[in-house]
Amino acid sequence: MPILTSDETKVEQNPARFAIREAGKIVTFIKGEPPTGVGRGKRNPVISNIYNALTLRRNEWAHVDIPITNAKQKAAIVASLYARSRKDNLYISSRSMFNDKTKTFELWVMLFA
Repeated sequence: MPILTSDETKVEQNPARFAIREAGKIVTFIKGEPPTGVGRGKRNPVISNIYNALTLRRNEWAHVDIPITNAKQKAAIVASLYARSRKDNLYISSRSMFNDKTKTFELWVMLFA
């Protein structure tokens, strides 16, 4: 049986294919809050990069710069970040919305104590 590669790992290995502006930039910190009304195993390197960036700037909203094409991907990212934060006795707050123009989900996250 072949080993399946996660979507996040594919993005990390080939960011240009997924239209990410910069290979090492997967979150952009923003001033204020995101728009209102938006609702175990080997560690994933993309989730690790996002979580590490969030730990350096707690209590600040960040936009995840990964093109998320379906709700399942979005839920997997949020669940992974939540699990990682709970191990450190921290919390993750997230908001998301579907962008009709790009047909992708926009995701904002914040790590706090």
